[in-house]
Amino acid sequence: MLLCADAESARADLVSGSLRCPSCGRGRLGPWGRGRERAVRLHRGERAVAAPPRGRCRSCGATHMLLPSWMAPRRADCAGVIARAAAAAALHGTGSARLGADLGVPPATVRGWLRRLRARARDLRQDATAALGRLTAGRDWPCLDPCGSPLGDALAAVIACARAAIAFHGSAEEDLDALLGRFGLAAALAPAPGS
Repeated sequence: MLLCADAESARADLVSGSLRCPSCGRGRLGPWGRGRERAVRLHRGERAVAAPPRGRCRSCGATHMLLPSWMAPRRADCAGVIARAAAAAALHGTGSARLGADLGVPPATVRGWLRRLRARARDLRQDATAALGRLTAGRDWPCLDPCGSPLGDALAAVIACARAAIAFHGSAEEDLDALLGRFGLAAALAPAPGS
């Protein structure tokens, strides 16, 4: 799986053969069909239908899906919806039953999101903080204040990265969900390898 900030650019790179295989590191990916079409829940119950392109390595034969970064791998909800639910749980103590009812998903789904993110919060925060340093290098940007939990701190770092990309690198406010996914949230939600 490859997360792509710009789906159209990634598709063009796939067709041109300029994407390196993440499995072997030597080969180049070429087009290899599409993933199955699936609906992904966005904000306020809206849905987007996506069938992401698949690439196959010309050397080792491994296949990889090219997911837009606003999608979370193997999740029916976009990264932004999951981020907002996780922020409400981490910062305000909102329970999974209430979050599930607000989003129209089972509480067990919300608990699964939170369990996965809490287990990976330390690495998520570390990666997002490093990215924030690169995004804001030489610029005035406020320091991150502790939020009271490892998950809250990780989410604050991811959100700060997205805001810095909007402020300094020409990203648009409409790209917020994609930026949240790009700066670690989508990868943190991915299932463990082999599951």
